[in-house]
Amino acid sequence: MQQSRVSRNTSTSHKNFLTCKDGHDCQLQYDNATEHNASYSHPCRWSELCRDMNRDSEHARHFTHAPHQAIPCKYGSENCTKLTNPEHRSLYRHEGLPDYLLPCRHQNQCRDRSVEHLKKYKHPSNFYENTSNLKSNTTSNNNNNQFEFNQQVCRYGSTCRNQSDSNHCKRFSHPNTAASPQSLNLKSTSSFHACNTSNDMENAYRIGATLALETLSQSDQQAIKNMSADSVIVVPGTYDHIDRVLNSLNIKFITVNQNEILTYPFRNDQTVYINCSTDFPSDAARRIRQHVENGLHIITTDWALRNVLEVAFSDFVRHNGKSTGDEVVGIQVTEPNHPLVNGFLSASKHAQPQWWLESSSHPIEIVNKDKVRVLIRSEILGQKYQSDAVLVTFDCGKGNVIHMISHFYLQRSETRDARHQMSAKQYALDIKASSAATDFVVNQGQNLNYAQIQSSSTSAQFIYNQISKRLNSKK
Repeated sequence: MQQSRVSRNTSTSHKNFLTCKDGHDCQLQYDNATEHNASYSHPCRWSELCRDMNRDSEHARHFTHAPHQAIPCKYGSENCTKLTNPEHRSLYRHEGLPDYLLPCRHQNQCRDRSVEHLKKYKHPSNFYENTSNLKSNTTSNNNNNQFEFNQQVCRYGSTCRNQSDSNHCKRFSHPNTAASPQSLNLKSTSSFHACNTSNDMENAYRIGATLALETLSQSDQQAIKNMSADSVIVVPGTYDHIDRVLNSLNIKFITVNQNEILTYPFRNDQTVYINCSTDFPSDAARRIRQHVENGLHIITTDWALRNVLEVAFSDFVRHNGKSTGDEVVGIQVTEPNHPLVNGFLSASKHAQPQWWLESSSHPIEIVNKDKVRVLIRSEILGQKYQSDAVLVTFDCGKGNVIHMISHFYLQRSETRDARHQMSAKQYALDIKASSAATDFVVNQGQNLNYAQIQSSSTSAQFIYNQISKRLNSKK
């Protein structure tokens, strides 16, 4: 059954707006075109399933939510191989996914052929014809795999028994469900099964991990390498995929599902990543609070602000009621000496880091200004949505909470200025990476730009900083 993203009342008034003739395909609505958006309404890509249409928000005033006559795809979101097909997406519904794709601003000039990008962005029809040809002509730099335009993740992951079946592997990729305890050094890089899809951002995270590791002491690197497999726990969500990032960074972790939280025997020395999700059991959120007060550390993203923190930590932070557009904003580090953001200044010295805001991301309202520390802000975010907090942290009892707007797993970055369009190598040179690390970036990041490596490197830096700080606190 299709999961509703909220109520089905579609009575929101748009009397003061004309209907944009380009509808879902209008690019102006996402390009800060204030004059255009002040005059025209556009159909919401979630149709009547939108979770924000009954709120007194900018979204509700500017978007229409007419019921969309679409039937559920018989393959569902997990097994459908046509999630990158705009026509299929508009005809069939897939749980947790919008009915329509966003128009890619680069159109035919778009260079991002990753499945994650194509599942979200629509391009002209001849773009797909050219992309389909890549199946037989394009190979991956990492393992010479054929690029599979519609390849999806196999539900059985690395335990799949059909990995020797070439036809199966053309349709499905098989990432590891948990990172293997590989060596954390420059000579050791992640190893992936031959079915894996070529994904620029996952490759960027592997490169970012190499650059971030250099900033850690040998003892911290060794501690991360030797930490127990259950030191880090991931609670899966609907939209974010921290597990993919942790895999790329060779961080060991275990998975605990939402319905297991009430009975799982958490230890106070563990760190729990809670992915952005459409919903979360309230009693599970309150049990998380109890464990945090006893010493547990949690890291949450985007909608977990409302589903977890607003339920169990409302005395610290809450959702400010607004929803962002799909956009990329510049960020500023406000506490550069804080151990969680150590190394971020070198990343921002030559070009301002960018932060991707997923459509309908939740801005953070600080309730307890004395205890909540804002480590990263965005002036643009504050101007548009009355809250500039990007990454916050606060202690609660003996434990700690970290929350960030949007997602850990970045599906895109943006080249806002000339430097962001430079090569990945230039970023390595800018942060004064070692010659070995720079050579690694040159060899593995030929198809990546400065902005992608900057985004992945700072994310990797944050994760390594948090884990090493956590491990050191247990000594």
